Amino acid sequence: MRMPVPRWAILALASLVCWAGAAGVGYHQHQRLQADKTPPPPQTQAVVKAPATAAPTPTAVEAPSAAPTPVPTPTPLPVSLQIQGVPFTIQAPFQKWDAAHEEYCEAANVLMVGQYYEGDHRSLIPPAEADSTMAKFVAWERSSYRSLDLRLDQVAQVGAQFYKVQGSVVPVDLDVLKQHLAAGRPVIIPVMTWGGPGGTKIYPTYGGKSVYHVIVVIGYDSAKDLLYTNDPGLKEGQGLAYKWEVLSSAIDAQTSSPATTVRQGRVMLVFQPT
Repeated sequence: MRMPVPRWAILALASLVCWAGAAGVGYHQHQRLQADKTPPPPQTQAVVKAPATAAPTPTAVEAPSAAPTPVPTPTPLPVSLQIQGVPFTIQAPFQKWDAAHEEYCEAANVLMVGQYYEGDHRSLIPPAEADSTMAKFVAWERSSYRSLDLRLDQVAQVGAQFYKVQGSVVPVDLDVLKQHLAAGRPVIIPVMTWGGPGGTKIYPTYGGKSVYHVIVVIGYDSAKDLLYTNDPGLKEGQGLAYKWEVLSSAIDAQTSSPATTVRQGRVMLVFQPT
């Protein structure tokens, strides 16, 4: 015969079952809470992948240089030419070669070129007109300079005093000289009358001693190596042709001749109207 279970036992067993269940639930809850406390993985703002290959080193490329400025080709000069309309005078218009007129060559050059730029294209300047005008120039020269052997820069000053012109003194260069002539600009050069090759006269009829002198160049002939001049030191000086070799030597001579105090190097004077 089975004996009945006491009531206190039943109550004790029920309490035990409830405790075990609660304990199990608490264990799993505890484990879950513990897992929730594991810190999350760190977040990265951006991910940059390493390049599959190293980036190529940039190659320096030179900037293209500016195209050079084209040099204009100068217009070919005529083989020969002569400026028309440069009036002529001898420095002693009445053939009176006194001490005063020996010093008129600078004045004669200024007169010929100045009149040319004023539109006076007569072949010859009448003697009385030439003589009186040059006397005015020489009077001004005497009041302005110690010597009547004038450097070309002083000749330029005389020209500017009496005409509407401006003079430029530049190194002698045959090609440049020809360019001025081709442009219609007479050129004044300084020489010694006995300054030809070997100390010879530049022209046979020059006197017995070498003197400082200036001449107007009005043309050239490249084929014959000639320069055409208005030389006021000679009655036959209108359009007189000289070999360039002779004049170049005479220009050299005036740079160091003991016969003159002028020291100015190999130079030439070009007037232009203002």
